Amino acid sequence: MHNLKLIGKIFMILTVSMGILYADELKNITANDMAKQRNTLEGTLDLIKTLQTKYKADPNSYDTAWQYAAICYFYGDYYLKENDKETKKKYFTLCKDAAEKAVKLNPKGIDGHYWLGIGLGMWSDANGILDSLFFADDVAEEMTKVIQMDPSYFRGTPWMVRASVYAFAPGWPLSVGDTEKAYADVKMAFKYGSDYRVIYVLYCRILIHNSKWKEAMNIINKGMALPYDKNIPVEEDAAIAKLKEYKIKVEKELK
Repeated sequence: MHNLKLIGKIFMILTVSMGILYADELKNITANDMAKQRNTLEGTLDLIKTLQTKYKADPNSYDTAWQYAAICYFYGDYYLKENDKETKKKYFTLCKDAAEKAVKLNPKGIDGHYWLGIGLGMWSDANGILDSLFFADDVAEEMTKVIQMDPSYFRGTPWMVRASVYAFAPGWPLSVGDTEKAYADVKMAFKYGSDYRVIYVLYCRILIHNSKWKEAMNIINKGMALPYDKNIPVEEDAAIAKLKEYKIKVEKELK
């Protein structure tokens, strides 16, 4: 049962890790109006309506499918309260289903595979710990596909998501857990995302899990020292809040 609870945590920690980028290849996120819109609840709800309408009108549009998956995830995770479990489940299901459609439409599309991995993780966690255990391998597999297509995608996030699965999942024969692989993926995540606060949050969670308190404090301090990215305030505020939470926990352990 202890291992099953750890699997649930894999997907809980994804909550701060998936700041939505509607066109990851854009060098300047501010150039994308859709990316700006989701920085407010009103804008996010407008995007959901717009993309839902487009998705229903043209269900064979790959871009619309993965974008709809992404905004459903974003709303469910960032704007819905933790006790609103049924609504969260609804939007994570929409995310998973739209991402699955995107992958069917374009098996070589990197965004589809990325959001399918996230959708599977969040959907399974919302539906219970046993489902989370069942889909841990699938999340890792989708992140592997993304990494194979473009190892620099999304500032190292796929590496860190896969590292989290390796770090928290039980090992063979139950699942894909592998501590050595987890830390190898962490190194690659920092190679591509050393300026991205979310990477520090997720790595800190792994270090805390392994009771590496001094290393965790070092990562917390480095993550807190990063410049604030005004282009993604929702993600930045969530990441900073999580680092502060971890700092309190780690400080107690270091006394």
